[in-house]
Amino acid sequence: MPEKIDLFEAIDTQRGIRYFKPDPVPDELINRLLEAAVKAPSGGAKQGWSFIVIRDPETRRKIGDLYRAGSRFEIGTDLTAQVRRAYGGAQHLEDHIEEVPVLILACIQADPGTTPSAASIFPAVQNILLAARGLGLGSVLTTRQTRFEKEIKQLLSIPDDVTTMALLPIGFPADGTRYGPTRRKPLEEVAFVERWGESWQLGSPGYTSNI
Repeated sequence: MPEKIDLFEAIDTQRGIRYFKPDPVPDELINRLLEAAVKAPSGGAKQGWSFIVIRDPETRRKIGDLYRAGSRFEIGTDLTAQVRRAYGGAQHLEDHIEEVPVLILACIQADPGTTPSAASIFPAVQNILLAARGLGLGSVLTTRQTRFEKEIKQLLSIPDDVTTMALLPIGFPADGTRYGPTRRKPLEEVAFVERWGESWQLGSPGYTSNI
């Protein structure tokens, strides 16, 4: 088992990894990811989630064929360098997804007549992403499988009342691929105090330290 890292180090450095080594991922690491997933909260504590671990090369090849069906990512010339890199990575993953050693398909079962709850599955997905970072693995949240929902459900014998929500590639990051720190907008642009537009920052009016 890789050396554990601090929770906030995992949060600060977890990023979407789209380039992977072909090396197999040990069962105990996959098991730890799944254990982390089922520790997440879910609506009504129903735990309606399910996770399919896909390692068979032929199944991955079929998923790759489905993944590439239809439109390709368009990388516009007017995008920032950061966004262009992200789109380029997404295109690489699309072209090579069957080469990733493990795919985890996160699913949710909805009550009859209701819409599947993203709030009941994406906390579990985030737990997988953070646990992967903590174990020295890479992953990224993808939802492209929703474009071929019928086909992938047939391929994997998924019941009609179960919806696929995310397909997570899992593997060791390729040489030259690194974790964060990630680049994000500054807090004062996205976090407000008391009302919209009043930028949050330490020491701002209305801020009280409890330390």
